[in-house]
Amino acid sequence: MHPIRRFATYRNVQDGLEIEVTDDLEQLGQVLKRLGSDDAQEIDRMIAGARAVAEMDPGLETPPELATLRQRMSRLWDLREHVGDVAHFRHSVADWARSQLKSQRLRRFVTHLAPEESPALVLLFMLGYLGRGWLSRPIGGTARFRDALVASYQASGGETRIDTTVEEILVENNRATGVRTTDGTIVDADVVVSTSSGPETVLRLLAGRYGAEATRLRLEKWKMFSPILLVSYGVDQPMSEAPGTLVLDGLPPLQVGGREDAGLTVRIFNDEPAVAPSGHTVVQVLAQTDYAFWATRGTGYGAAKEAAAATLLSSLESVLPGLRQSVRMTDVATPLTFWRNARSWRGAFEGWLPTAESFFGHVDKTLPGLNAFFMAGQWVEPGGGVPSALLSGRHAVQIACKEVGRAFASPTGV
Repeated sequence: MHPIRRFATYRNVQDGLEIEVTDDLEQLGQVLKRLGSDDAQEIDRMIAGARAVAEMDPGLETPPELATLRQRMSRLWDLREHVGDVAHFRHSVADWARSQLKSQRLRRFVTHLAPEESPALVLLFMLGYLGRGWLSRPIGGTARFRDALVASYQASGGETRIDTTVEEILVENNRATGVRTTDGTIVDADVVVSTSSGPETVLRLLAGRYGAEATRLRLEKWKMFSPILLVSYGVDQPMSEAPGTLVLDGLPPLQVGGREDAGLTVRIFNDEPAVAPSGHTVVQVLAQTDYAFWATRGTGYGAAKEAAAATLLSSLESVLPGLRQSVRMTDVATPLTFWRNARSWRGAFEGWLPTAESFFGHVDKTLPGLNAFFMAGQWVEPGGGVPSALLSGRHAVQIACKEVGRAFASPTGV
């Protein structure tokens, strides 16, 4: 794993403000206090809160579904020292910034660093884990990470089917017995675990027979991550001096995929040789978009992708001069791409957005009335992300072991 030392560089293209967010939280605090001297006390509280929440026990060992009353009470007791931080930063990033920060520039900065609807606690966790050196990414990219998981599973005696889509979860006498794939193949199973999106799993693969009411209620009350347009440009220059991640603010309003936005997130993979040949790199831009726009393009879908890629490239040219003439390939992923490849409901690439309601909520990994079936992945952990998805898989196996009367044992002893 490659530890992340520089999380992102925020840049307001209108006033030239640039803030580098690194694992040196003390330095970050000093920079922010120079930006908003009247907010010095709140900035100190934010930095101190970030360090404090990083000390909190994340509760990795026992799934909430298996926790005893004694374990729950013990966890609450352990959290008693953090009640003040939780209470102060429980409001959304937008509401906290509006009520606690006087500097308008500082408000814009924090609301571009984390989703505005998320509790400010999410911002604290991100900064706290960054400061502790706990944020990292796999060397070799996600493909190498995926391959390592597959190899580990196969080494344990498992068999894998890649690029296979499940069309139905088979049920007999209220027990999951296997799956049917798109080519008609029936795969029998003693236990079925779905890591597809919650709505896809419950409403389509299980035809709404189990857990549909709770799922529909979440769809009504909880927010999902906004669908994104992910455009990758392969360029014939290393761009070694550019920041790895740029959070751009104050751009001229962009109309991309049915949605107007004045901010973009740009990733420049200049420290990962696996993504491009020597002397080249990949510049990837993330823009929020509209699912319905892409779902209704019909025969104009390809042309809409090309137009969006051209619009974003023009916008980036002012920030990364010379980019346009260096582009040698372009890849465009729309919300439909996320749906096709990962069955992400309406293109919500990380599932439920961690709002004040969902962040403190819970999604069961089992469904009422259905045996031998479990759910894991980003849609049972509001906020998404690879670490929480992996943890949910561990927890699902622990619950399955409990149900069938077998002891849970990690191969690594962790």
